Amino acid sequence: MTRLVLKRPHTHAGRAFEAGDRIDVEASTADWLIAHGVAAPDAVPQSAPHQADPEPADLKPDLPRSQRKEPKP
Repeated sequence: MTRLVLKRPHTHAGRAFEAGDRIDVEASTADWLIAHGVAAPDAVPQSAPHQADPEPADLKPDLPRSQRKEPKP
C-alpha cells in the first residue's frame, strides 16, 4: 500500500476525504491520483516498527556499560 496526502477533496472507496487527509491505496491507484493532481506522496513515511538503538546516544561507545545488581530479598 502507498500512503498519499490529498491535495483536494476526493471520494475513495465510497468515503469522502478532505484536502490534507492521508489515505492508503494500491500502487496503481496512487499513480493515477498523483498523475491527475489529486494527491501527492506522503512526506512522512508510514510508521515502521521502531528499532531501539543498541546503545543509548548519550553513552560513548568506548566506555563499558555498568551492570545493575539485583536487589537482595
